[in-house]
Amino acid sequence: MIAALMLRLAPYKLLLQIAAAVIVATLAFGAGWLVNGWRLNTKLSEMKAAHAKEKAEQATTALSTLKADAATIHQAATEYAAVGATLAPKLTALTKELRNAPRLPVDCRPDDVRVRNLDSAIDAANSAIPR
Repeated sequence: MIAALMLRLAPYKLLLQIAAAVIVATLAFGAGWLVNGWRLNTKLSEMKAAHAKEKAEQATTALSTLKADAATIHQAATEYAAVGATLAPKLTALTKELRNAPRLPVDCRPDDVRVRNLDSAIDAANSAIPR
């Protein structure tokens, strides 16, 4: 029966060989395509992992910088509060004295009270500067 079938297909032997070659080539191409896809997916996964690691390192660096900046800001705020606490009563007293000072003379020269108050304000500000 197989021999009879082979005799009937003998005239189409070349066409069958070409069809078999096309099928084999198509399967080989598909297998190559699939394997190349796996390879590229692996490479893409490695690149994503490297990118994620780099982003994590950048975030860690940014966070440490942010912590250092926050500590510096906190220290400056503490120093400002200390200076404000010592300077505020002096400036309040000087402001009160300036309000109670007589009006400026017509020739617009500061009188002795204003000059003394301005000198006191300068001295208070200079004493508040940390050295």
